[in-house]
Amino acid sequence: MRFLTVNEIAETLGMSTGRVYEVLRLKLIPAVRIGRQVRVEEQAFMEWVSKGGQTYTHLDKNRAS
Repeated sequence: MRFLTVNEIAETLGMSTGRVYEVLRLKLIPAVRIGRQVRVEEQAFMEWVSKGGQTYTHLDKNRAS
């Protein structure tokens, strides 16, 4: 089992690390916290990517009308 860092995720997706942290905070990428550090299990990340990731549409349900 291999875990990816935020920097590795950012490089893979072509995003800034700040944006990756935002996506992680929104729980759009499956991640684990180890103390203050965030890691993403490589296989879970690859499955998430292969499924096209997630959209923000599920968040709209939680917003007040």
